[in-house]
Amino acid sequence: MPPRTVLILQHVAVEKPGLILDALDGRGLDIDVRTVVGDPSTTARDLPAVEELAGLVVMGGPMNVDDLGTHPQLQLERALLAAAVAADVPTLGVCLGAQLLARALGMSVLTAHGLGRRSEIGWAPLDEVDLDDPLVGPLAEAPGVLHWHGDRIVPTDGARVLARTATTECQAFRAGPVAWGLQFHLEVTPLLLDEWLADPSFAAEAVEHLGDGAPERLRTDAREIEAGLRPLAEQSLAHLRDLVLARAGLPA
Repeated sequence: MPPRTVLILQHVAVEKPGLILDALDGRGLDIDVRTVVGDPSTTARDLPAVEELAGLVVMGGPMNVDDLGTHPQLQLERALLAAAVAADVPTLGVCLGAQLLARALGMSVLTAHGLGRRSEIGWAPLDEVDLDDPLVGPLAEAPGVLHWHGDRIVPTDGARVLARTATTECQAFRAGPVAWGLQFHLEVTPLLLDEWLADPSFAAEAVEHLGDGAPERLRTDAREIEAGLRPLAEQSLAHLRDLVLARAGLPA
């Protein structure tokens, strides 16, 4: 029987799969959401082999992609991502997940401080979107997506960069035929953003970078953008879902 498990790796409780889970759930797939970072007992044997996966999603988190001393499980995630790309498992990395995917493929990830830039936080549209890409292309018309990151991916020569913004040259990239990294948070809805901003660390970071009143401005922007963004996000994630369903031998 073809594999039907979709593994979703989280790094912190509030950075949930949101719209990604909505796209995948209820289609006959086995959704396995787990957190391995912070569990020192986790080994490679505790993660499924890529042959057992219909899809792999790796979410965001506040840790640095190269902080393997504090978070050694990130190395396990990198290895799994590299194996998934090699095996043509439909794969999506979001923010930290995109950075882990980039590092797994030999790209560099630089800190905001190292680049002399501020973090990029807030709702804004993407620039120079690759219209031919079936996952990122639909987002060319999006009124905005949520950016919340400091570190930036430095793509290697020949990497297919799919979108950018003024301060982030690689907002999305493609790794092989069925794997993508998104620096932005396509999964976030206004309700999920409320959960983020209820976390004191997220609220404090927003105020630090955007000033007083930042949480409410972010919430207002989320509500204003949702009507234009959501159908495009659902179209984008439907492509990932269809790839996963095809690998699982399930009808689209």
